[in-house]
Parts: sequence; C-alpha cells; structure tokens
Amino acid sequence: MMKQFLGHVLASSLLLAGTAKVYAADTAADTTKVKIQRSFVNLSFNNPKLTSAYKQHPEADVEGWKTTHPNPKLIEVWRGSGANDTQAWRDANGGAFSSATANQYAELNASAKSALYQNVCLFKDEEFAWNFRHAARSSTKEQTTFYIGKVSTDRFSFTQDQTIGTSQAVTQLFQWKDANPNGTKAKVNVASGIYQFIFDATAFGTDATLGNFIDDITLNLRPAVEFSAASGSFYEGGSGAAGKEYSVPFNIVGQIASQSALPILQFKIEYPSGYAQTKAVYGTNYRLYKRVGGNLVELTSASDSLNISNPDKVTFNYTPVYNSSLDYSKGVQVNDLVIKIFGNTQTNADITLPFSFALDANSGAIATSLSACGNVTADVNFDLKIQEDDVDLSVVKSLTAESVVLKDNLVSYTLDIANNTNVQADGVVLRDDFKNLLRVTGQTALVCEDLTSGTSKACPAAWTDSNALTSLFTTTVGSGLSLGNIPANAKYRFTVKNLKVTDTDTANAGYVVNTATIETTKMNDLAPGNDISTVKTLMAAKNDLSNNKAGAPVTETGVGLFYSSKEGRTGVTPLLTQNADSSQKAYFPLNIQNYSNLAQDYQLYASSTAIVPTQSTGDYSTLVKSGITPFTSGLKVEFYKADIGQCKAGISSQQITQLNVAANTTGQVCAVITAYSSAVAKTNIWFAIESLQSGLGDIILDAIIPQPQKRSLELSNDQTAQVSIGGSYVFLHRLTNYGVENETKVKVGLSSTNNNGFLYTLFLDQNGNNTLDASDTLLSAAETELSNIIEPNKSVTLFIKVEAPATATNGMSSQVRLIAKPDNTGKAVTLADLSNTDLITVSPSQLQILKSQFKVASCIIANAQSVINSTYTVQNESLKPSQCLIYRIMVKNSGSETLSNVIINDMYPAYTKQWASANILPIVGSNGQNITDSSNNKIEDDGAAKIRAILKELLPQQEKSLYFGIKMN
Repeated sequence: MMKQFLGHVLASSLLLAGTAKVYAADTAADTTKVKIQRSFVNLSFNNPKLTSAYKQHPEADVEGWKTTHPNPKLIEVWRGSGANDTQAWRDANGGAFSSATANQYAELNASAKSALYQNVCLFKDEEFAWNFRHAARSSTKEQTTFYIGKVSTDRFSFTQDQTIGTSQAVTQLFQWKDANPNGTKAKVNVASGIYQFIFDATAFGTDATLGNFIDDITLNLRPAVEFSAASGSFYEGGSGAAGKEYSVPFNIVGQIASQSALPILQFKIEYPSGYAQTKAVYGTNYRLYKRVGGNLVELTSASDSLNISNPDKVTFNYTPVYNSSLDYSKGVQVNDLVIKIFGNTQTNADITLPFSFALDANSGAIATSLSACGNVTADVNFDLKIQEDDVDLSVVKSLTAESVVLKDNLVSYTLDIANNTNVQADGVVLRDDFKNLLRVTGQTALVCEDLTSGTSKACPAAWTDSNALTSLFTTTVGSGLSLGNIPANAKYRFTVKNLKVTDTDTANAGYVVNTATIETTKMNDLAPGNDISTVKTLMAAKNDLSNNKAGAPVTETGVGLFYSSKEGRTGVTPLLTQNADSSQKAYFPLNIQNYSNLAQDYQLYASSTAIVPTQSTGDYSTLVKSGITPFTSGLKVEFYKADIGQCKAGISSQQITQLNVAANTTGQVCAVITAYSSAVAKTNIWFAIESLQSGLGDIILDAIIPQPQKRSLELSNDQTAQVSIGGSYVFLHRLTNYGVENETKVKVGLSSTNNNGFLYTLFLDQNGNNTLDASDTLLSAAETELSNIIEPNKSVTLFIKVEAPATATNGMSSQVRLIAKPDNTGKAVTLADLSNTDLITVSPSQLQILKSQFKVASCIIANAQSVINSTYTVQNESLKPSQCLIYRIMVKNSGSETLSNVIINDMYPAYTKQWASANILPIVGSNGQNITDSSNNKIEDDGAAKIRAILKELLPQQEKSLYFGIKMN
C-alpha cells in the first residue's frame, strides 16, 4: 500500500508530528539552555543610548555590565566629547553628544574607586585574542588592568586570579590607545569554570574617581557548541524517495559578528565496537544536507569532508551560516544542518544514529554544556533515533449482551482497542460518534480495562476522568480522547455505560448507530480498514410468531409475544396438534408479524427440545440458542414461503430457512413436517423466529401425531447439467427407504424425452463409493428389477450416464426420466411410482458441480491439507449439537474453453453456525493444494448466512473446490 505521510513537528526532547519538512531558519537560542557567556555583551557601551554628555547609570541599565562600585551601584558612560568638548575629543568620538554618530564609552570609578566586569565561561589552557581602547582624563599616569578573577559575594571587591594585560602608557590626555596593539594571545592558566573578566583602574591622578576611559573591548574566545535537543526520536520518512527532513539543531554562543568568525565544526556518527542493534546506513536510511538560501544541498566529500567509507563511522564538517539579525553572544540555535530520513511500509525496529561533535584542540569551537560551565568535552553526543512510524491500530465496537435497544432504554457498548504491532503507537486518539443515542448526565459513564497481559488492570486515570466522555464523543477528525502513546501489542477495553436510546435522527430511523474510530495523529497506520467499527442495531420491535388459524383463540394461535403454549409463556401443552396424513406429512401454516418500521429478516427454527427466551419476562428477548436441537431423526421439518391456501400437499415453492418480512406487515410460512418410521408417538415441535437485525425472537409449541408405521420410499432428485459435443456426463440419484420394512424387487428404468441422438445408460452403484466405475452394474434402460434388499433408513445409488452425439450443436438439449416402481405385491400399503427428471444441454462452457461432505464430530482438524485430503461422501450425515461437518463443493470445467469469473454460492444451513479456522477453513483447493488468495481464488464469507468463492478462471478439465465448515448449534 502507499505510505501515508503524516505531519511532524520537532521538539527538543519529544517526538511530535508535522510535515515532511521540519527544519527552520536559525533562531535565538533558548535562554534556559544557554546560560554561559563566551564574550562580552555591550562591548562598546552603546546601550543604553545617552541623550546627554554623560550619565551615571544604575548598574541594571547598562546591558551586560556589573560593577564593584559601592552602593548605589553606578556605571558612568560618556557620549561623544562628553564633558570635554574640545575639537580633538569631538573628532575622536564622532562629534558632540548630540551627534547621531557619537561614540559612547565608560569611565571607570564613577563616583568611587571600582571595577567593571562581566561573567565568562573559561577553559584551562585555551588561548584567545583580546584588546580594548583606553584614554586618560586627569593624569597621564592613568592605567587600566584587565584581569581574570572572581568578584566577592558582596560585589565590592575581587580576587586577581590572572592578569591578562594593561593599557598602554600615554603622554597626553583624551587620546585613545589600544591596550594590545600587536594582537598577542592570552592563555588561560586558571582551572576551567565561570570567572569574571575584570577591568580595574590600577593607576590614576589625584582623584581616583576621574579618568580611565575604556571602549571597544574585543575578546576572541572560541565559540562553544552543544546540541540543543536532548537525545530524541525522529519518525522514518515514508515509502518513497522523498523522505522526511529534520533539523539536527545545536546551539552556538560566542563573539561572532561575521561569517568569517563562524568556525568549521567537525561531526561524526560512530557506532561503538560490538554494537548489536540495527545500524543506520548512509544513503539507505538517511542523508545529510545543509541549507543554502532556500534550498537544501547534500553534503559532499569535496566541500564538506563527508566520509562514508566506514559503515560504523561517518564523519563530516559543517559551517553555520551567519545571520546578522541574531546575537551570537547570547546564543543562537542553528537549524540549517538537516537530516533526511527514509522509510518503508513495513514495521521494523527503531534505528539509532549516535551523533557527536568531533572537535579537538585545533578546532574552531569547544563542545561543552552551555547551561553549566565545566571542563572541555571533546564529544557531546546526540542520539537521534529513527523511530518506526508504521503501526496497526484496531477497534471493535460491540453492544453489550444485556442491552436491549428499545426507545428510552439505557444501553452500553464496549470498545476493544489494540496496537497490533511490535512498536509503540504515538499520538493515539479514540472517538465515538452515535446516532439515536443520548448521553445522560449522572448516568452515562466510561470505564477502562488494560487487557494487555491477559488479566484486567487499571488504565491511566486521565482516560476516564471527568473530561474523558466529552473528549470521546466528538466527530472531528484528529481529535477525541487522547490516549497518548500506546505500548507495543497493548490491548484495552473501554465500556461506555448507559446511553439513552432516542428516535430523533430521521436519517437513521429505526436504528441506533454507534461508530468508534481509533487513529494516530503522528504515525502511519498500515491497515486503516480496522480503525473504524460501526454497530448498527435495529431498535427493538415486537416479532410475533403464531399459528395461522383464522378465528381460533390465543390458546391455539399463540398470538402475543412468548405465548408459546396453551398455558402461556412457561407451559408444556402444544398450542396446535396435527395428525400426519397418509403420506406421513402434516402442514402448519405460520404467521410472522413484524411490528417494526423497517423490514426484517427472520431465521426460522424447529427444535426437538424446548426453546426459551433469555429474559423471563417482557416482550423483548433474544433466544437461548443452546436449547435449539434440530431434528436429526423421527421428523423432517421444511419451511416454505406460502400462505394458508398453499400450505398443503403438493406445495411447489422453494424451501427456505429465512424469511424477509416488510415493515409493519405479516409474513406467511408453511412448515411441512414429514414423520419417519422412528416417530411412533406424538412429537412436540418448538417453532421459533429470530430477527437477524435485532436478535429478538418469539416461540410457539406445536405437535404432530404420526400415522401408524408404514412403507415409505423416496427418490432424489431432479438435476440439470451441461455437456460438450460428443461428451458425457453422469447424474447421481438415490433411492431411500424411510419406511419400517424392507423393500425388495423395486424396478428401475429410463424414459427419454427429445432424445436428439443422446445415449442414456443406467448403472447401479455396486460398491457404494458414489462414483461410476468398472465395478458398477449396467442395468437395462427399459426396466430392471433390483435384487437389492433396501432396509429401513438405507438407500441405493443409481447413475445415469449421458453421452451427447458427435453431431450435436451447442444449445441442443434432452431430458431423461428415471422411474422407480415399488413392488406392492402382498403389501397392505400401496406405494406410487417415483420419478426424477434430468435435463442435459450441449454447451461449450460445461460446468459440473458436486456437493459432498465429511463429518468431523470433534470439530478438530489439523491443517488445510487434512481438509483437502479427507474422504467426502454424498451420503446423508446426522449431526448432534456441537458436532461439525465440512462441505466440499467441487466445480469442473468439462469444456474446451477457459471459464472466467466462476462463482460458487452456498448458505449456512439452519440450526448451524460457521466453523472456521485461520488458513484451514474456509479454503479453495485444487490438485491437492490450498490455492486460496485475495484475487484469483477469493472467498467472501459473512460467517452467518452466506458464503461464496469467486474463481477468476477455470481451465479446461480443471477442478476447483470450495471447502467450508459448519457446526451444529
């Protein structure tokens, strides 16, 4: 399937979602992450801007600077020529104070002897270039010394830990002079840590409060760098070549005022020796880029020293791009180093990329913690995890068993959710949308169970707090009850309790509809088809089953819900008792009243044991299905769609197991009961209906009194088939003795209609294998007396072989009639002749079909091969409750041309349910192999009523079979 791209947004230590491009321009660093200082701020004392010749500012007003001046803490700043308005001093400082180009500078010792200082993070043995300008005011003896030191706690004094340099001697006043004109570098001799760079007036004239101007301080410490994001996760990048692009952000702080001041930074992605987990491969899992203008340019070996020759160690260089709008002395977050991460549509393990700075003593920067000054750290690590973004979430919504969907009733639902993958699912939300249901204040509640371990545990409290229901009941995509990150293979069950059934939604009149949706806002769901589960339930309405007997009292009809016997709901006396006729048949006309505003499908049941409702009182109840026991001997029950006038001997409509009844109407059914020889006394029959939409039903109890034991033969059944020109086909018929005595000397023969040159021959299945072979006996087509003794409940099998003439044409047809004549000599009961009629048609598309079965009493079968290799028979099988049976429906293309889109349809018999097992049943088989798939040999199975196989093609002489299982209720 195509990868679904979800948006991603990068956070410092969290994996969040956003677009496929999540890199941004460089920005000011987070002040909580950059606390050290690697340069002076306000080096030229231009902040704040003066509006007078000079001013003694409160310390807090002069950005970056502090003073050891006695309280009040004052820093004196001059502007332009200041208080010495001479032409030379004006020229040296950009004019008078009012000039727009006027320079600003500080005078040490504002009103008392004091020093100016700023904090700085230093590392032992590092070297740096430095300078400042100095001018004297009152004496040529004035001198300023630059120290590394530490200011006392009271900030009135300081220790001199290292002297960096002093101002140059001067011969005249009011003249600027560089303190370090040759650019000699200083080396830090003190231990690494936070110090103060201190400027102190160490020599002055007669008044210590006058003089020692300083300005334009430069301090070229190497910038310090640190990854700005904690080790974190980045989602993999889809299934295509585009991938997803993320910044690899780091912070830099230092005295940087131009592109040339930005250092070349060395990086590495290196796996330690013996690393056992999956390693990222450059070009397969990721690529590295730098942003140039608005474009991404991949790093190369030529321009960026990219080296990918060692799969365990990738190295590269990167130089940040200067941004004049940012203050690097306060820290800048660099976002222009970009990683593009590639993905797939499979669920794989996460992959870690161990990023590091690879800086040394010769590098242009120092890697260290920017939030706490300490020793130089050669490698500062950032573990970038490529997190799997493919998951499979699912939700199954169910109405609880005790809920009856009736207007104004309270009903409850369960929502079973699962993470079906071995990776964590992030950003999961759950929502529940319903129609014709109402949340009831004080009654509707939400509970949750964690079923991951197989036992019930508590869910996080936030999932069921006072706000949870409001969050859950939303229809907005991407919103809902936030479940956060769900662990791999986790399972939870939510129960929404006590929703009130209403009928206000006319678009869903007659139904309550409840739809649950689970989704991830951050990842890709590989199987979105199971993210939504809808339960659409018909509102409960009366479904009344009764005997169709006009003018009869309720004690005979059973009109009214669960009026099942003459005594009412719980009695044992049948409402209606019928005597079997001479053919051992009785006919029960039944009414099904649908009181719903919607059409309903009713399952029809006839049971030899009592069927009872699940509810002991009330009109709305499901049935206890475990009490339904179909007749397997004694009686045969058949249902037909027929009204009372048609419900009699000779009924010709098709047998049914279900009936559709229109809204607010009555459907009519005829139950035809055949009493076999084993039925020797009055037999109760519990008739029942069940709405397939609502699950509600009704029950009545009737009975049949069979005729005294007698003879009964049955010949089955009429058939149709196709044959090729000059080809042949075999019809199988069965003659069964349902009587109480042996049948002998039965005569069988054939009679053809519209012969058209077709040749018919009749055979007796001598070896009882249900297949025409050399051991079978050829019978005369005219008439043959069988020598077989057909015992009660036994049968013989007859074959009619049809051969089409070589001169036949497509479309030509012929009929043959199989006649069986019982021997009535000396019998008290005379049996009529029996017959079946078969129709054969010449066609180039010849499709033969045979349904057979295999009983599996234990309902256990090992695998699909066992299903295919079992021995199937067309003989009748008797099943007891909870026993199973496999049907095999074989189709064969007997023609010479390939058949396309062959569909095998069948239904689950009444009183049974699906017996299925993954990759075992149901299946399509051919040539002893399981060939089931989703396109060429596809199965569609609703698991309750209908099943079909769709065969894309059936080659000439090829056979394919649909195998499916049933289990007796």
